[in-house]
Amino acid sequence: MSCPFLISFIMGFGKSKDVNIRYATSKELFKVVSGAQIFDHYLGGIPKGAINSPLRTEVNPSFSIFYSDEYDQLFFKDFKTGEKGDALIFVMRLFKYIKLTDAINQVVIDFGLTQFRSDSIVHSAPRSNEVKDFEKIKKILRNKVDIRVRVRRWKKWDKEFWQDRFGLSKEQLDHCNVYPISHFFLQGHCSVAEKHAYVFVEDKDGVQTFKLYQPYSKGHKWLNNNNYSVWELWTQLPDEGNICIIASSRKDSMVIKSLFPSSMITSCSLQSESVNPKPSVMEELKNRFKHVFVMYDNDQFKETNAGKLAGEKLAKDFDILDILIPDVFQLKDPSDFREKQGVENTRNMIISLVKEKIKQYNI
Repeated sequence: MSCPFLISFIMGFGKSKDVNIRYATSKELFKVVSGAQIFDHYLGGIPKGAINSPLRTEVNPSFSIFYSDEYDQLFFKDFKTGEKGDALIFVMRLFKYIKLTDAINQVVIDFGLTQFRSDSIVHSAPRSNEVKDFEKIKKILRNKVDIRVRVRRWKKWDKEFWQDRFGLSKEQLDHCNVYPISHFFLQGHCSVAEKHAYVFVEDKDGVQTFKLYQPYSKGHKWLNNNNYSVWELWTQLPDEGNICIIASSRKDSMVIKSLFPSSMITSCSLQSESVNPKPSVMEELKNRFKHVFVMYDNDQFKETNAGKLAGEKLAKDFDILDILIPDVFQLKDPSDFREKQGVENTRNMIISLVKEKIKQYNI
């Protein structure tokens, strides 16, 4: 694929100082030019599969465009870095801008949108020059990130990773639909998986989706074609029970489940701590379990404790209880705790947090 965005990159900076631009909002801009047009302009066409990232140098294609029904627009996804965003975020990354307004102004300049010049009295204009065959492109890209895998046999090093560190046996991993892989195919492009490489399989409404996990990878640590509505280990939950803990990852949920084989405490997880679940699903969870807790990462050593904040928000939004590994342990999640502190200490820590919270709220 040709790369006309390089020409635009060189020309754009030269023009930005010469045009008197008022600051448009992203909402105003998208009324005039679509995200599809922006991607089409800077990529020289909308790719229908994985390509080498225009944001950096790479050998294996890991950059894709997909269409979201929920937002009715195109997004990019960089599977190596995990970054994703709409067309304006892409322009920010492409031109190495820090502010969104700089990306908006770049598009204003490159598309010749005179209505956003401060000396113009034009306040709006219809979209023009829509991308050719965009409806067909939408069907191809609709929420579709094509990931396929080749499963291999379990090896000695898999046991050392899962069972020796986290206490998870092959039988438990099989039950949770976790399997070792030798190869993965991203948008049709085949890559050899790393030594430690696994696929987490989910099945929702008859549709099978995959999340790839390469714990030691500096490139593709995570690859995922689940949509945000898919819960990890939802299908393994009992119909009803006493306590369900929403953890930050499938690995953490598996560790929690392994500590309580009697199902006194079970666990599931969302696609990430930043996902907002559907209220109807949360109501179902609360109806099925006497107590629902959220236990996200304790990111105490980061500038912002994102896990703690996300857990508190989820608890407040849905009237559930939040628990967190105490700072004194200096461990962020149940998996780390199980590895460093062992089975009994991890089980006792979780039970203690749960009992303390129930007592605090007298429930």
